[in-house]
Amino acid sequence: MSDRGRVNRKIVDALRRSGAVVALTGHAVNDAPALKTADIGVAMGITGTDVSKEAADMVLSDDNFVSIVAAVQEGRAIFANIRTFLRYLLSLNVGEVMAMFLGVVLSRQIGLEIGGEAVVLPLLATQILWINLVTDGPPALALGVDPADDGLMDRPPRPVRNVSSHRPCGAGSSSSASSWLPARCSC
Repeated sequence: MSDRGRVNRKIVDALRRSGAVVALTGHAVNDAPALKTADIGVAMGITGTDVSKEAADMVLSDDNFVSIVAAVQEGRAIFANIRTFLRYLLSLNVGEVMAMFLGVVLSRQIGLEIGGEAVVLPLLATQILWINLVTDGPPALALGVDPADDGLMDRPPRPVRNVSSHRPCGAGSSSSASSWLPARCSC
């Protein structure tokens, strides 16, 4: 390893020990150890060597640093859409479950009891499926493809829960807790 490679790796190690999430760009053979050590290693796709591309987690196909910002913005937009999508579905389905539960529990009071020991359901299975199809599908899909908010990149990044075990999959780690990033990303 060259002197530059050792210095890069020492800098990455020091930053990671201090709790920082480290993203490193590189293109040469001597950048490979630091690219592999960094939380996110970004190699240049046009001018980068094969060694740096293999060590990196993400390869820029156009060697343009603006692509990194665009990828971060797209990732944040996708995360925000997934969060909105899940909040909508969970709140809607909690309401459906409560309606079914209260309908069974209060069946005598609301006039659904037929008599005997049978459990009376306020809605049939096909009615529940129809409600889910109509109320869950189209609105949730629309929430999933919302455009990014204007101030999305002004927000601070989400905190990393455990920096010490934080290692993308496909970059020398077999930990299942850190498989949040695909082995190869092309931006």
